[in-house]
Amino acid sequence: MVPALACLALAWVAAPALSSQPYLPGAVDFEQSLGPVRAAGALPNARLVRSSRRAGRGPISYRSPVLAAPKRFDLVGLAGEMRPLELRARDSGGAWSEWVEAADGSPVYFGGADEVELRTRGWRPSGRLHYVNVSGTTSAAGGLLTGVREAINSAFISAGSLVDPIAEAAPTRPEIVTRSEWGANLTRGGCPPRERPSYGVVKAGVIHHTVTANDYSEAEAPGIVLGICRYHRNANGWNDIGYQALVDRFGNLYAGRAGGIRKAVIGAQAQGFNAQSTAISSIGTHTKESPTAAAQASIVDYLAWKLSVHGLTATGKTTMTSAGGDLSRYPAGRRVRLNKVIGHGTLGYTACPGEALERLIVGLRRKIQARIEASGGPDDPPITTPPGGGVEPR
Repeated sequence: MVPALACLALAWVAAPALSSQPYLPGAVDFEQSLGPVRAAGALPNARLVRSSRRAGRGPISYRSPVLAAPKRFDLVGLAGEMRPLELRARDSGGAWSEWVEAADGSPVYFGGADEVELRTRGWRPSGRLHYVNVSGTTSAAGGLLTGVREAINSAFISAGSLVDPIAEAAPTRPEIVTRSEWGANLTRGGCPPRERPSYGVVKAGVIHHTVTANDYSEAEAPGIVLGICRYHRNANGWNDIGYQALVDRFGNLYAGRAGGIRKAVIGAQAQGFNAQSTAISSIGTHTKESPTAAAQASIVDYLAWKLSVHGLTATGKTTMTSAGGDLSRYPAGRRVRLNKVIGHGTLGYTACPGEALERLIVGLRRKIQARIEASGGPDDPPITTPPGGGVEPR
């Protein structure tokens, strides 16, 4: 290692030791035209292409060439695209990852790659690929020091440095990694909201998955949250990260959209019902693989606390009024009566939260209710005016 890089490495190691924060290099976004795609066997008919409800089904219709990214990336998606698509990535000339399906405006996390390929079922993709690098590897120096950074962050997580200190003062509230701790507040490479948060009511808890690969390390998880936030904000044009909370496969909970974890912050988590629900998203893909036991336990902990704060039990029904939207199952103005803990697919035309997680929701709902009852029941509901209809902020 050249002397300058050696000094930089020493400074990198020393800096976190003098603070209560893990090292966060900040995120870098960049884009690239998808360019022409080629037909790959069966072509979709016009009706299928127009219908976002059917996109993602059937045989492969279109496939991109192998694209060399402008810089090394960690997350990638097709900017602003809500329909299902599939991505895979690799280091130049290396082995390809598995194909991973993305939908609902979510990126896929690959944890470092140089090349990407995209394919679709039932519609022809176009536009720009949006990349996010959260590991500091867009430069040679950053790449050399990635291992040092991950070792430091692993040590901080093991020591409990990513625990929200407020949690100790509120026993019914689970430990939550704050936005500052996962990098949202960084001056460079953070994820500040575009506008001040908006508030609604909480009448239901919605469970998601992020369609991210399931083999990430604990040290990588905060960066994945930052990358998702940057993608939601900069590629989709949303105000902030879509979800109010997230959970990694190790059971660590993360504060999502800014505005106060206790409050009824409006996100972009369930089109048509954003102003009447709250969401937690499991960081992973649960089409076939269930969330870990640790992640499931944290989902129960979080939703038991969150629903209780808003005066709700987990059992029984709730009534909400749809604000509509292309991805919503219900037209604007439709009143629907649903369970209080549901998967994203109950409200929208989506495979989220994946079949493996969807099968667990009935059992999770029972556990959430048992936790609420064990703590003496929900709090008194806050005094609010339930919103209904209209255009929701994103």
